[in-house]
Amino acid sequence: MGRDDISPLAAGDRATAAATAALLNRELGAGLYRPEWLLEDAADPSAGVWVAGAPVPAGAAVARLLASDDADYYRAFGPAALDLFAGAVGSFEAFAVEPDRRRHGLGTRLATVSLDWMRGRGCNSAVTLSWRSGREGSSTGVFRHLGMREGPTVERFYRDESLRNGWTCPVCCGPCSCSATLFTLALTR
Repeated sequence: MGRDDISPLAAGDRATAAATAALLNRELGAGLYRPEWLLEDAADPSAGVWVAGAPVPAGAAVARLLASDDADYYRAFGPAALDLFAGAVGSFEAFAVEPDRRRHGLGTRLATVSLDWMRGRGCNSAVTLSWRSGREGSSTGVFRHLGMREGPTVERFYRDESLRNGWTCPVCCGPCSCSATLFTLALTR
């Protein structure tokens, strides 16, 4: 695999899982991902993990198929999110790109691979949240570029989750007080 090649995380590739978790945690929140969780997702047909670059990941993405009981996570965003659960929905859960590799299309490519994976599994729509930390390199630009529909923003969306699950925001340097903006996309096959 070359510097920008994107491939699925192999179910038994512990070294890449550890490097991928380190990237996601550094960029999105310390303690948010563990290598063993990424390996479980890699082996689960209802989840996907993609890695760009080797031997050190330049970027990574995580996506999963959602069930109707997952709708509660998105309740704060109102009907714009909850109405999606009338059909098959996929979540573009996370992605991160190394700061020196941003603005070269790698984030868009990772997002596209994730969305194609959702289409291939019969999803009618995709949902994702853009972390509004104020840091440069936000996912908002990528989601807009992909034609995703921007929905409501919820202030301090991640605070309770970060406290409950014990992860630390790299911007807040403690429990996360950042906002989140809903993005959705109708998927056509």
